[in-house]
Amino acid sequence: MKLNVDQLTSFLQNQKSNFPRVFLLAGDEPLQQMEAADAIRRFSQQQGFTERDILYADNHFDWGALMGASNNLSLFSEKKLIDLRIMTKSPGKAGSQSIRDYMKNPPSDKILLIQCPKLVGNARNAAWVKAIDKNGVVIQIWDKSTAETMAWIAKRLRQQGMRPTAEAVRVLTERIEGNLLAATQEISKLVLLFHHEGANETIIDEEQVLASVSDSSRYSIFDLSNAVMLGDSQRVQHIHHNLKEEGVPIQLALWTLSDLARQLYNASFSLRNGTPMSQILSKMPRPRQKPFQTALQRMQHADWSMILNQYAEIDRLSKGQGKIANKGMGRIWSDLLELALVLSGKATISNSDY
Repeated sequence: MKLNVDQLTSFLQNQKSNFPRVFLLAGDEPLQQMEAADAIRRFSQQQGFTERDILYADNHFDWGALMGASNNLSLFSEKKLIDLRIMTKSPGKAGSQSIRDYMKNPPSDKILLIQCPKLVGNARNAAWVKAIDKNGVVIQIWDKSTAETMAWIAKRLRQQGMRPTAEAVRVLTERIEGNLLAATQEISKLVLLFHHEGANETIIDEEQVLASVSDSSRYSIFDLSNAVMLGDSQRVQHIHHNLKEEGVPIQLALWTLSDLARQLYNASFSLRNGTPMSQILSKMPRPRQKPFQTALQRMQHADWSMILNQYAEIDRLSKGQGKIANKGMGRIWSDLLELALVLSGKATISNSDY
């Protein structure tokens, strides 16, 4: 079954006992993918699938782990969510076969959530995708058009208790250039600056949007990503501090770093296998090419297994599911800074607490 990402919430609300046990989220737009995955995880919790296994499928992944996770019995719960994150462009021959085998008889006490990059070309009709489409749910996540972005921004502002003018929506849409994560941060700034607690509705006009946008003392999560690519550890720490103080959602910052890590990991693999640097860089916007090349040259021999494990642990901590007691958001932000410094080439991950 194919669904539009905007249909997911209502689809889940209408599901009874006989709901799909496999979901595929494919796309490169981070906010929509993050929110869709969160919706599926919440649904799973509501249906009693309270335990979760996270599997990161890179080029060295043992696909037998998927069947192992599906067959394992839990000491604490009979129902489990398997959160499979494919870090490469495709699962490859072994992964495709493993997923197809899984789809022949999906266990009723497991929900499988697969997240992967955007499916392009023939990948949309790959055998493993068709197998999920037949007995599960496939959601392709696309970048929004300008008109769709304007409607999305207007809706989000109204959900925050604000009534934007048409000009305010237009200016904000131009500002974020299709980046919904940036839009989320700008909307959060508008709430902090202009929305008064207890007010039924706050009108937001063009001047207020421009005032918020021009506040240069604030940083975006993309400034953090850029500083990491350039290896500027001082700026990384400064921006990290500002994001933390401004109350930027930890999941947005974490997603940005994980997306950068995934791109660097895939590019490192391609580079080691003979793909020219020019070909790798040609797939990204021109302003991003030079800083990405700097990061790639620095990180192509990094310990990616350790980096991905660190990301996974921060992700679990942010959801209260870490291996150690959650010491609060301060601990999570501290671990996030360590990950950012590792990616910028200025720190080494320690395993002492894990």
